[in-house]
Amino acid sequence: MSTGRDSDAAASASSDPDAPVGQRLAAARKQRKLDVETVARELKLDAAIVRALESDDRTVLPAPIFVQGYLRSYARLLDLPVQELLARYAATTSAPPPLTVSRIRRKSPSMRLPSARILRNVVLLLLLGILVWLAWPYAEQLLTSRDADGGDQSPGHLELPPAER
Repeated sequence: MSTGRDSDAAASASSDPDAPVGQRLAAARKQRKLDVETVARELKLDAAIVRALESDDRTVLPAPIFVQGYLRSYARLLDLPVQELLARYAATTSAPPPLTVSRIRRKSPSMRLPSARILRNVVLLLLLGILVWLAWPYAEQLLTSRDADGGDQSPGHLELPPAER
């Protein structure tokens, strides 16, 4: 007979938003017919931590930021409203409010920098220009020395004397 009353009390405590966080967790766990060891194994926590969460024993629990993570995981396991439980926990403790993700708006730069590919190509063109500029005197000297040595002859051309008849 007492199990019927316990299940009724558990159902009312898990649905009552004014019930303490630990009491809501314990009621929801009992309603799903889970034991503390099973919940601890699912959450990868020590059973003592799960018991401390359900009994609201803050002496056993670690820092509030970790407790918020434990509560978030526990609430998801039991399909309870996560944000509501975290807000309730934050209201009963000196813990900071639960962290929320907000979108950071980036400022667009006033001057867009060129991409790395364009910069690489510009640097390569500059290096090629410098290389041609440095090599030009040597190439000019080579061309003028060929003209002075060979005269009218081109390389690989052999003049033969006229054939006698």
